[in-house]
Amino acid sequence: MLKAYSTYQEGYTAEIQRSIEILLSLWEHSNEQHPFLFKMGTDFRKLKVPFIWYDILHLAHVLSNFPYVHDDVRFQKMLSMIERKANPEGKYQSESIWTKWKDWEFCQKKEPSRWVTLCVLRVLINCGRIK
Repeated sequence: MLKAYSTYQEGYTAEIQRSIEILLSLWEHSNEQHPFLFKMGTDFRKLKVPFIWYDILHLAHVLSNFPYVHDDVRFQKMLSMIERKANPEGKYQSESIWTKWKDWEFCQKKEPSRWVTLCVLRVLINCGRIK
């Protein structure tokens, strides 16, 4: 829902703020809270595209659309975790794949992915971590 709200924020301020707080609180307490099996565990922390899964990069992408979240310590920790996944050249690779797409560039776990890298860079640029 938050992703949908991000495209049309007017009139949904309370819902947006509640949704953001819930997600950041789940991130902050990810070792203890697992509502409806939506755990932010090791699989959640893997970089993957396309944005159809509940994962760290998808969540960071959605949250990056709300500028007042950019300075939140919890969000900053999420971004730092993503940034640490860069290879020495600053590129990122898929850490989880769906075998249906195994022949596609974004589903190669051994080499950097242009799409994953683009998605990470968009988030970091949107949050002002890259100028």
